[in-house]
Amino acid sequence: MSKKKNKKRLRVQKDNSSKIKMSELIINYASDYIRFGDSLKEKQSYLNAACSAWNIALLKKTERQKALDDFIDQYIKINPDADDMDDVRHDMELLIKEKIRLYPNVKRIIAEGKIVKEKGQERILVASHDPVN
Repeated sequence: MSKKKNKKRLRVQKDNSSKIKMSELIINYASDYIRFGDSLKEKQSYLNAACSAWNIALLKKTERQKALDDFIDQYIKINPDADDMDDVRHDMELLIKEKIRLYPNVKRIIAEGKIVKEKGQERILVASHDPVN
């Protein structure tokens, strides 16, 4: 009898970082925050903030504070009567920390996040891309 050679096959894992379902990451990272919204419009606003926080978290640590200040300035321009600046800043800081804690190696930039209603259910769609070097 001849012995059969056991050929071990190596499985090559492809780098699927560009195939990450960003919508799933955003849901995991910010769904509790987004649920603060009572209407679809309010939820969209929370999603927009969560996407901005995600992108700020991608910056170098030394650049994050300025980006957050810029975000708050824009928020004030859009919402001149708002009196919740401290809360907004606090929420953004928490979201930035959460992104870094959960996904420190995911560097995809969010171009747009959108909540859509399909068949009576809300879905989050996210358009993202790899950083441009």
